[in-house]
Amino acid sequence: MRGAAPPRGLRGRKKQQTRQAIVDEATRLFVAQGYQQTTLAQIAEAADVSTSTFFNYFATKVDIVFCLLDAAIESAQARIIGRREDEPATEAIAAWLTEVLPSVEQPYADAIRRMPTIVESASELRAEERLRLARLEDVLAAGFARDLGESADGLRSRVLAAMALRGMVEAWSAWFEKHATDADFQLSEALAAKAEHVVRLLESGLEFVDLVTALPEPAWP
Repeated sequence: MRGAAPPRGLRGRKKQQTRQAIVDEATRLFVAQGYQQTTLAQIAEAADVSTSTFFNYFATKVDIVFCLLDAAIESAQARIIGRREDEPATEAIAAWLTEVLPSVEQPYADAIRRMPTIVESASELRAEERLRLARLEDVLAAGFARDLGESADGLRSRVLAAMALRGMVEAWSAWFEKHATDADFQLSEALAAKAEHVVRLLESGLEFVDLVTALPEPAWP
């Protein structure tokens, strides 16, 4: 299976545990006392690591907030852009959501539960989220472009990518609203809901793409 591989060996597992501790403690502090009010030194102390060790993992507080989204984008690039030649982008996206992302996100389930509150608390975080979602849309567009035989900036590729991304966001928001307080916060359920919703949307999107393909080329004087 393509995508993000779990850490191997004792050293890899220890690094993963330290990373998780930093993210968990940072997001807990962000919610408890505010994103702006929380310092890197406080996070390092709460995670029981030195400041120098902290900087081996994260350079800024923003990097902590979006480390999981960044990891998701990296795994999307590996699974969707790196898919086999005969696999359609839609199938690759569904497989990425249901087969790859659970192992990337579930270890950070508690932190992910806190993320919507944290992002909404600061305008700079909302802006950063939009930038990162645009990066994910670029990955999706590149995946569709290969199927369509056009540039990733082509109209059809961009429309399908925008539909897929919006479908993911909508499905996540609906699932999170219903399950945010669940004691057993299983992200695999949210990812399955995302995949189902996105595939349905893309079925309609592909019909639109067929319509656009049939339109005459613009005639310039």
